[in-house]
Amino acid sequence: MAKGTSMVGIGSVEELSHIARMFPQASFELSYNRRRDELEEWLTSAKGRIASIHALSPMRSFFPNFASPDKDVVCWSHEQVLEDAWLAKRIGAGIVVLHPGYLVPGLVPTSVSERSDMLSKSGLEKFISVKKGSICNLSYTKESEYRLAFSSMVENLSALSGELDAMGVKLAVENLNPRAGYLLVHPDELLELARTTSLSFCLDVGHLLVSSALFGFDFISSVEAVLETGRVVTVHMHSNPSGFGVYEDSHQSIRANGFPYKVVLDLVEKSGANLMLETLGGIEGGLLDDLGVVFE
Repeated sequence: MAKGTSMVGIGSVEELSHIARMFPQASFELSYNRRRDELEEWLTSAKGRIASIHALSPMRSFFPNFASPDKDVVCWSHEQVLEDAWLAKRIGAGIVVLHPGYLVPGLVPTSVSERSDMLSKSGLEKFISVKKGSICNLSYTKESEYRLAFSSMVENLSALSGELDAMGVKLAVENLNPRAGYLLVHPDELLELARTTSLSFCLDVGHLLVSSALFGFDFISSVEAVLETGRVVTVHMHSNPSGFGVYEDSHQSIRANGFPYKVVLDLVEKSGANLMLETLGGIEGGLLDDLGVVFE
């Protein structure tokens, strides 16, 4: 079981080196916001301690989309994830974490502003219940368009997962927050995939918290149920202020917002899955304090 932090909220190689010295047991996840021209420097600073790669890393202009009906989009997505898998194999990272797919035909920009603009113009308005954040409605995951895209995504991911398994790298499909245009936004979908496929998961508890606020399921019970499938190979830990009427994926400290981190940490420990903080605050934002919780 590897424990540590994503590099997503680490602002410099110097900060990464400092964290690595302060917490010699810590592992790291190479994040999707690392540029190609700086990659080797970051890899050197965390040499031998990178447990997972969050695809696509190094950063590309787009995220993969394995739900697309466009074969060229799926082909590009497949090739890019394989490139990350070869990097994972080279540096000894056993897991590639993937946002699996989107309810749009094309590729989705990595840039937050460009992604928001694209999704706002993709004919998804009928699925939106809360305009702020483009939060989906309660029937979203049961709509025919969604189910068709979801089925295509599963078929494509199953083929990809088999290729990575043959390389000795595990593909971990991540649950997303409940935004119109995103797929895999409800824990029942993870349970479905556990019954019907051999896919492995990255359980993002911050995303799950947002989904629980919208769909009304019990957060802790769902964390436990997904972990009990035995398919979760890594967990992303962060908090947000989501509750009834508030749906915000802010990636804050696990000590913020009254988040029940001790209960979640205990459940993850028992499961044996890797544990990665994915907070956006740097050292001043409580990152080292959070790591202290992980290693207390």
